[in-house]
Amino acid sequence: MKNFTSINDCTNPLGLVEKALQLKKNPYSDIGHKKTLGLVFFNPSLRTRLSTQKAAYNLGMNVLVMNINNDGWQLEMEDGAIMNQGSQEHIKDAIPVIASYCDIIGVRTFAGLKNQKEDEAEDVLELFKKLANIPVVSLESATLHPLQSLADLITIKESGIQKPKVVVSWAPHPKALPHAVANSFLEWVTETDAEVVLTHPKGYELNEKFSKSAKVEYNQEKALENA
Repeated sequence: MKNFTSINDCTNPLGLVEKALQLKKNPYSDIGHKKTLGLVFFNPSLRTRLSTQKAAYNLGMNVLVMNINNDGWQLEMEDGAIMNQGSQEHIKDAIPVIASYCDIIGVRTFAGLKNQKEDEAEDVLELFKKLANIPVVSLESATLHPLQSLADLITIKESGIQKPKVVVSWAPHPKALPHAVANSFLEWVTETDAEVVLTHPKGYELNEKFSKSAKVEYNQEKALENA
């Protein structure tokens, strides 16, 4: 597995869960000795950032953290752009530089929530995969959050419940949010024997690419029965 950006990068998701459970029992090793993990954030993070950094330290790795547009030059994203305004460096130049100092790169970039096709294209993440020439881990992208989904499957496994009913539910929030967590979870949980129900108001459907395997129930209370 060179990259870890979606379930499609993993040949045996449930096997990865078992391996993670073993690592959780003994999380300290020197497997990462003399290796450097670069964490590149285009958007803020709390849990993913801290847990990934802690995991790297547990494995004996060095960690470099870059908050793009705060810690360095503002990056230009568009090809052919005339850079005579705010940006000082092009992302296609920055990625190889970052990669040259690292053995693995973790990248976090959210959906812009302005153009669905652009979000689904995952341009930034795809550029890192293309230009870095080292393994790339998604710390959440515009459409997916595989690290959180892996952790969710670990939690379900640890619960000991056989064939659980798992409900993916909407919740009120003061602002629009990406669908990455829900999309990714639906990809991963369907690898288990869980009964999966997706609930949301009509008109708020997820991309069928990710939700097609889940039963949809618009009545939230009904969806949550026996979950």
